[in-house]
Amino acid sequence: MTELELRDLRKTYRARGRPAVDAVRGIDLALRSGELLGLLGPSGCGKSTTLRMIAGLETVTGGDILVGGASVTARPAQQRNIGVAFENYALYPPLTVAQNLAFGLRARRRADRVDRADVDRKVKEIAARVDLTAILDAHPAGLSSGQKQRVSLARALIREPDVLLLDEPLSHLDAAQRDTTRRELKRIQRDLGHTTILVTHDQEEALSLADRIAVMKDGVIQQLGTPYEIYDSPANVFVADFVGEPAINLLRGVADTDAHARLSDTVRIALPVPVPKGREVTVGIRPEDLTLTGEDDGLPARVVAHEPLLESGIATLTLDGLDTPLVVLTDPEVRLAHDDRVHVTADPHLTHVFDAETGDSLR
Repeated sequence: MTELELRDLRKTYRARGRPAVDAVRGIDLALRSGELLGLLGPSGCGKSTTLRMIAGLETVTGGDILVGGASVTARPAQQRNIGVAFENYALYPPLTVAQNLAFGLRARRRADRVDRADVDRKVKEIAARVDLTAILDAHPAGLSSGQKQRVSLARALIREPDVLLLDEPLSHLDAAQRDTTRRELKRIQRDLGHTTILVTHDQEEALSLADRIAVMKDGVIQQLGTPYEIYDSPANVFVADFVGEPAINLLRGVADTDAHARLSDTVRIALPVPVPKGREVTVGIRPEDLTLTGEDDGLPARVVAHEPLLESGIATLTLDGLDTPLVVLTDPEVRLAHDDRVHVTADPHLTHVFDAETGDSLR
């Protein structure tokens, strides 16, 4: 097992007659040996560019990449011993599954005199571990999306890489396949202990698979932490809004005492920390941290819509005196109709408060 470190890693794209584009703006990361890090963010945030620089598929504008304490920035991709499973599988259609798995090893065998029997043994071992034994003689055209993804993963693993990079590995799978493959992926990574970076825009993948998550935006890491830290203590409005389903409620207001914010002429809400009077804030409350209460408690609201989802429900409300919709996660037995009148409360200890100008957390 091997540590991976990124030091002030940067990538700038330049084209004649066009302004330079800073895709990655100075990333510092240190992965422990055997750790799985989720690199999470929207399309265009620089996460795949970061992965490609680590793999040696993209030149580095600035900074350094260290594997096991040694810089690999100047090494070509084939000398880095980094395994990559791509979003589009990148399998060779004329070759069988077994031949796809062996392709890289056979190329290395020609250069390093690796024993052919050893290649065959490794193919069988990785096929058994990733549940591909029954389809070793099949061609990619006859495989399901889930099977193709396992072949892509097995091909990255068979070379026994120091670092494993997964680029949106589940994005082409349907919901059932994603759930199954996600569990298999976590088991395999834990069993083999590879230091791994998972690039994804899917928060569920990152939250369920990663030991830690780095949330990216515009080429910059906004927050690095465990899934619980990212979800429970977001560093800014972007992280709070990007992580969580249903999305967090974000309400603009002004602190009118050090313990309350006024959201409108008639709506006030308790804050979790003292805030100077007059400071503009954004209050964040996750749907599951709001509670529907009795007639005499909480803020009065009107039901816009209610979606019963069997194990829970999602109610969209409007508070009296406030136009911004409020989403509340309800108990499964709750039944609400359009225009029903309800009351809702929020626990201040579970409420987030951000500076309205910078978006940074004030907790």
